Amino acid sequence: MRSFFLFFFLSFLAGCASIGVRDASLQLQITPLPLLRGQPALAEVNAPLDADKVTGTVLVMGSPELIFRKNAEKGIWYFYGSIPFSPWVQPGSYTIRVMVYSTHEKPHYTEMKVDLK
Repeated sequence: MRSFFLFFFLSFLAGCASIGVRDASLQLQITPLPLLRGQPALAEVNAPLDADKVTGTVLVMGSPELIFRKNAEKGIWYFYGSIPFSPWVQPGSYTIRVMVYSTHEKPHYTEMKVDLK
């Protein structure tokens, strides 16, 4: 049920933290907060622009991987999408993980807890 939320919103690599290194320099910003069902949301992260890819996920079973886009002018990676208003997407507290992949180092990640209303 909660995994449906992931399909439309944030975005991230499913898995355990042991596949990457937690990086305190990565700053994840999500607007608006709290998140509202049926409304669009924006996730931005200050990942290096030379990263191969940046992905996101909500840490619930079956969550899809969402691909972030690079905005070189602002120096960020971002994901924009709507959160579905459906009976499968329940209000609650969720953890969002963003993974940064690069050919010259192990994957790095950051996490953020968000509330969905």
